[in-house]
Order: sequence, then structure tokens, then C-alpha cells
Amino acid sequence: MTTCRLCLNEAQLCRSHIIPEFLYSSLYDKDHRFIELSEIAEGGKLSKPQKGHREKLLCEKCESHINQFEKHTRRLFVDPLPACVEGSQRFRTHPRLDYTLSKLFFLSVLWRASVSSLDMFRHVRLGRHEEIIRRMVLGREPGDAETYAVVLFALKFDGDHFRDFMVEPTYMRVEGRRCYRFVMAGFIILIFVANLPPPQPYPRLALSPAFPIKSFDSELREFKFLRETWDAAAAVKIDGAP
Repeated sequence: MTTCRLCLNEAQLCRSHIIPEFLYSSLYDKDHRFIELSEIAEGGKLSKPQKGHREKLLCEKCESHINQFEKHTRRLFVDPLPACVEGSQRFRTHPRLDYTLSKLFFLSVLWRASVSSLDMFRHVRLGRHEEIIRRMVLGREPGDAETYAVVLFALKFDGDHFRDFMVEPTYMRVEGRRCYRFVMAGFIILIFVANLPPPQPYPRLALSPAFPIKSFDSELREFKFLRETWDAAAAVKIDGAP
């Protein structure tokens, strides 16, 4: 018995996924492996793991609690992209997604990455925000659109939705605000962790309880951190490859 990291009760812990398994399942090849990009700051390393990252973090009750958010938000990653909104070639709305459940899903992934001791998540360290987000996830309180703002980009490669890609989470600073970047199953997710609201244009892109959830199409080459790391890593032998 040890302490559950979410409810803080003494309990038998599960081998919890940091990033849910369904986000990996669509990436597996015939040998049950997927492409993963890590060690970004060191120039990039490509590997082909056979399973997602797990760690003993949560009790069974808290696993079920978070699973509610995962079951709902799963449709973003497994359903085909909806058509672009009228008059736009990049904006899409996802009306089937609920703000509260989706926002808490992304916050739960961010929080799990922060409390994890696994090397894959070493760049995610929330400091005092870790406890605030823990309480939000446990209490089903997503906050408003500007509180830990979440922005979704649909990742494209030569115009196609590029789902076969997983990258270790990293962070950047945008006008002094820390922003964590997750690349998961065809989407880049930005989560702002700062005392100030996100700068423009991010507020109009962020998940909001006032509007349908939206995503914005972006080519891989438009993200400098992905483009440079992919170019460097592509020349390296993939770990786990024959």
C-alpha cells in the first residue's frame, strides 16, 4: 500500500498510463510498435516502443475517475476530422466534445506527466501549479478558458492528417508565459501554465465553455521545434528497429 497521487489516500496502486493507451493504439504497426520522438533538446532520437508509458500512480477509484475524461475525449483522436467551418480552410469545430470533460482530460495528462518519474516526461515540471491542477482534476473543475488554456492544432503532413507520430512533451515560452507542448495521435496540444492569460491569438483558439471546441490545421513544417528535431532524428537509426 502506498499513497495515490490524485486523491492522496493510502491504496493499492495501478500501473497507470501517463498518456492513455488509446492514443498509442492507432499508431501501432503490424509488429505492435509505433514511432516515438524523444531527447529533443539533444537533437532528437527516434524509437519504436511496443507499449505506452506506465507507472504506479493512481488507485483504482482515481483511475476510474480519470477514465471518464478519457472515454469522452477519445473521439477527438479516433474519429475522422470534421469538415472545416464555412469560409475557412483551417478551422474545424468538434461539437460532440464537451468542454468540461475535454479540458479535464488534457489537464489530467499534463498533471500525470508532471508527477511521473519516467524520463519521457522529464521536461514537464509544474511546480506549485501541480497541486492546483490536481485539485481541479479531482474536483472536476476545468476552470474558465484562460485558466490553463488549452489550444488544439490538427497536425498535417503534405495536407494529410499525420497521426503516426508521438513526441515527448516539451515546453516553450510565449511572451513570458510557459506553455507545454504535447504531440499525440495527430494533434499538437498547447497548454499554458502561467499566472497571466495567454497572449493573442491564443485566447480565441483555446477551449472555451462558451463555444464549440475547435482545432486549427497546421503543417508539421510550421512548427519549428518539430521540423528541426524531425530533420535531425531522421538521420539516426531508429532504436528497436532491426
